[in-house]
Amino acid sequence: MSFAWLDYLVLAEALLQARMTLAPEEACCRAAISRAYYAVYGAARMRARDQEGLRLPPAAEAHQRVITHYRQGASPLHRAIGDSLRQLRSARNRADYDEQLARPLALAQFAVRRARQVVRQLEALTPAPPRPHDVRGPGGTASAPEESGTADI
Repeated sequence: MSFAWLDYLVLAEALLQARMTLAPEEACCRAAISRAYYAVYGAARMRARDQEGLRLPPAAEAHQRVITHYRQGASPLHRAIGDSLRQLRSARNRADYDEQLARPLALAQFAVRRARQVVRQLEALTPAPPRPHDVRGPGGTASAPEESGTADI
């Protein structure tokens, strides 16, 4: 079974909530930023690969390939996801590598909010399963609904 990438977003939210008791606040905020990015990067990467046929290079190059895939996507929703991934990756790089991080709590809160938005956007890209009344009948036409036995007056 593959890893549930969105579990990282749950962890990011927990890190923010426990930031005063779990570990030093800045460490919790930096970790939350990183986990928020990896949650949506992992989910977006799997979707692009499995549903849109994106071929991925080795791990280090895959981040930019996934971001570019969405930023150059056919729909405005794809492009919005790509822009958010780019912003989250930038925040993650700062959190993981910069010795000084201005306003870590604000950046962590932004990252978690933006990651939640990307999750909703990814869900909107995924076609919903057909509803029972939309099941196609023979020949690809929609079946007529059954009559309820009451006449319209």
